[in-house]
Amino acid sequence: MRLALLFVGIPFFTWAQSDSLRTRNLNPVEIQSTRLNVAENRSPFAVSVLSQYRLQVGQPQLSLFDAMGAIPGVFAQNPDNFAQDLRISIRGFGARSSFGIRGLKVLLDGIPESTPDGQAKVNNFDVGSLGQLEVIRGASSALYGNASGGILSYTTETPTSNFAEAQAVAGSYGFQRYQIKVGQKWQRSSLLINASRNQQDGYREYAAMNNWLFNVKFQHELSATAKLTLLYNFAKNTAQDPGGLTMPQVEQNRRMARPQNVQFQAFSGATQHRTAVVYDQSLGTKHQVQARAFWTNRDFENRLAFQAGGNVQFVRNFTGGGASYQYTDQFGSVSYRLKAGVDLENQQDNRKRNDNQEGRSGAETLNQVETFRNIGAYLLQEFGFGKNVALTVGTRYDDIQLKVKDRFLNDADQSGRRTYQRFSPTAGLNWEYQPQRSVYANFSTSFETPALTELGNNPSNLGGFNPELGPMRAYNYELGTKATFGWLKVDAAVFQVNVRGEIVPYQLTEFPGRTFYRNAGNSRRRGVELGLTAEVTEGLTAFINYTYSNFKYLNYSTTSGTFDNNQLPGIPPHSGYAEVRYFRPAGFYGIVQFRRNGTFYADDANAVRTDAYSLLNLRLGWQIKRNNWSLEPFVGINNLLNQRYFANIQINAAGGRYFEPAMDRTFFGGVKVRLGK
Repeated sequence: MRLALLFVGIPFFTWAQSDSLRTRNLNPVEIQSTRLNVAENRSPFAVSVLSQYRLQVGQPQLSLFDAMGAIPGVFAQNPDNFAQDLRISIRGFGARSSFGIRGLKVLLDGIPESTPDGQAKVNNFDVGSLGQLEVIRGASSALYGNASGGILSYTTETPTSNFAEAQAVAGSYGFQRYQIKVGQKWQRSSLLINASRNQQDGYREYAAMNNWLFNVKFQHELSATAKLTLLYNFAKNTAQDPGGLTMPQVEQNRRMARPQNVQFQAFSGATQHRTAVVYDQSLGTKHQVQARAFWTNRDFENRLAFQAGGNVQFVRNFTGGGASYQYTDQFGSVSYRLKAGVDLENQQDNRKRNDNQEGRSGAETLNQVETFRNIGAYLLQEFGFGKNVALTVGTRYDDIQLKVKDRFLNDADQSGRRTYQRFSPTAGLNWEYQPQRSVYANFSTSFETPALTELGNNPSNLGGFNPELGPMRAYNYELGTKATFGWLKVDAAVFQVNVRGEIVPYQLTEFPGRTFYRNAGNSRRRGVELGLTAEVTEGLTAFINYTYSNFKYLNYSTTSGTFDNNQLPGIPPHSGYAEVRYFRPAGFYGIVQFRRNGTFYADDANAVRTDAYSLLNLRLGWQIKRNNWSLEPFVGINNLLNQRYFANIQINAAGGRYFEPAMDRTFFGGVKVRLGK
């Protein structure tokens, strides 16, 4: 409680400070991911925003890992193993994932990249075309339903002028990136076309990757009050999987691949198409409607490092849409906004498993059709009392149906179904006691069903769903402040999340490399998040954040032991990030990034502890601008201090194979040419 009062009290100690300086880093940004658009400092939730220049300028743009450390409360792993993709967690949600993202809602231009069962991968995104990232750091099922322990909402840049841009980057361990981007702006329309190719041999043996990306965004104003948006994304990627190592293997040769991964030619490959249409219409000054529809097709293959059922393939069709209505009015001194909407999502995975005959597909061991249908309806209301107090309340109802149709009947028919119905309430209060200085409090909830992949990984090695795995539920309580004092911007929050039925991963020796899941009773997550932005002088900006995470199991027992009061694995109790950027309208620029992650546990028993590490990165560039063209050469060094650490930790890994070593000191350099403004 003392800690909560300290953070909420920060603004009052500096009430009288000057508020005259205003820059793009300190001004509040309007956020859309909360579904009721609001300036970030007026939101009753913990929200962080990264702009285009922080996502793109001076970055290698191979992975979103470089950007994730800049957000308090967010922890990212696995930037080097592209077969498993980037793992991102927010306040512990997503930490259990053995690959990709779980438990967080990921959006691109307002369209879900996350499937309704809670799975997402961000290697389908081209960092070089992103214009903004909004992160809601907290339970958000009242907004987006299932598996919304936090929100990652990416927005593609929208051209404001005509331009053509080409970029080439090369670096250590065979890294190459080539990008072409074209933007057109007409009186009532805009068009962005972006294409890129990324490839890398990898630091470790058997770690090569290849990635092709293509994106189109077209917007047209049908009238002064109506807008149509068309979106298309294509991604094709292949990546070898070097696997996890034991500590003796790391000490022998940290760059080696696990021998079985090479023997069975472990890899991941996918081709994805994504199409969406969004229609926005204003009806006078009080009414707004939106309708959207989308379709995603993903063809996926994954070879695991064992024989029995080690070749996994599925074809996924993910379709959906939604509609929303917003009403805005003023009743005396009380402003009022209402938003009601419905989301419809349907996922179908045609999944097969065959034996892995050292890279060749063998006998079929599983063939089933898995479907996940979610219908959600939500209602949000905001009451503004005067000009500086806003109360937001809302709820959402989700009706979920899961089915599996077994087509492999050699081990009997394992078909089945499950249904879930959930209400998810939320309430938040924001008080802006001075312009751009506010305190807030909120209560929010989330629920999370197991993903189809998690349910389909049955430890009995039969088809159908794992009968012992159920959903988890979380309740989030939070106090925070967002305030600007002259040249300093503060974002601070304290929170507690109570979780019932925590879903945790584990592995079995007889199925190395394959992850299973179980419910772990209850847990409690307490934490502090602090973010500072300082305009030190003209062109020189500093960003600092710190996260404290005290996440513990309250009651959790398995045949291996009792883990009550143990720390949740995969999350460091202490982590910090600092970044200094020097930019002028033209000429030299420089970026220094420092990341510190404390030690954390790799297993539920808290028997295996990772070492803390510090990373220092440097980016330098020169912007040459003329009338209608610009040239930007740039160079960078990652891990300047040449630290030895682990890029990824496999939670509860069998056989002690927890560790995936990270790259040593690496270099990259490139050049960007742009015609137009």
